Amino acid sequence: MTEKDFIQKWVDKIKSELKKFPDDFVHSDNFETVSLPVKILFLNPPLFGSYQLTDEAGDTHYSTDDMFRAKYVYYASRMRPDSVHIPVDQLHTYETVRDYERYLDGFLKEMEKDFKQIFQKTKGFKIISAQVFSTLNLTRT
Repeated sequence: MTEKDFIQKWVDKIKSELKKFPDDFVHSDNFETVSLPVKILFLNPPLFGSYQLTDEAGDTHYSTDDMFRAKYVYYASRMRPDSVHIPVDQLHTYETVRDYERYLDGFLKEMEKDFKQIFQKTKGFKIISAQVFSTLNLTRT
């Protein structure tokens, strides 16, 4: 198996099993709605305790002092919706993000185990896993 075949195998596997964020992870009934542009958004490193989601032009579209709210909106913006429903309760936001990140980490651990069995090397895994996630428009911050 080539690395290209490995990437395609994992893209297909994750695509067939991938749950939707936040719908499949959120456990709350009380939400607030945040409007978003239908653009690719980037989660920037914190600046003076504030997390901002910006577009490619650098325009800020969402700002918060809560890292988990920022991650929630960032992960939810993957499919470029025009709005996102965020749990009002910070604990629910944290739990939703935590569960989603654990879910993605599960794919990464399984993929790494498979990679080591097939290729008997570990140096190229980060690049390969990044290509798989990039192909699926997934990120793990």
